[in-house]
Amino acid sequence: MRITALITALAVAFPATAAAAVPVRSGALLAQAGSSAQKVTLEARQLQGAEAIAVTGTAAPGATVTVTLTALVSADLPTILVSRHDVAADVNGRFGAVIPIASAYERGITLNVIATSGSGAAPAQVQLTTGAPNAGATVPFDSGH
Repeated sequence: MRITALITALAVAFPATAAAAVPVRSGALLAQAGSSAQKVTLEARQLQGAEAIAVTGTAAPGATVTVTLTALVSADLPTILVSRHDVAADVNGRFGAVIPIASAYERGITLNVIATSGSGAAPAQVQLTTGAPNAGATVPFDSGH
C-alpha cells in the first residue's frame, strides 16, 4: 500500500479538530476525483509573501472536508504528516482554507495535499513543490552613490 493511500485512510478514520475556514481566491484546477454525483475537487497554490498554501475546492453541500498535508523531503526518508484540518463546505459545496507550512522547510520539498470527505466521495489530491515565499521579488542594488 502506498504511503499516500495509508495517510488518506488515516485522515478519514481519524478526523482532526475543526480549523477556521478562510475564503481564498480560486486558481487553476489542479486535481479532482470522485463520481459525478459524489465529487471532491481540490485546488492548491503557495501564497505569495507567506509560508502558507491556499486550498479551495468543492464537495457535497455542508460536508466536512478533511485536508491532509504531507511532505516528501527525500527519497531516503518516509513521507511526513505535516497537518490535518477540517473545513466545512458551504451550502453550494465550496470550501477553502489557508494552511500554514513550516518556514524551516527547505525549498523544493514536495507537498501532497489530500482532501477527503465522509460523504463517500473519492479523495482528491494535488502535489506542490515549495518555493520561496516571495518568488520573483528583486531588491535593487545600492551602489553607494
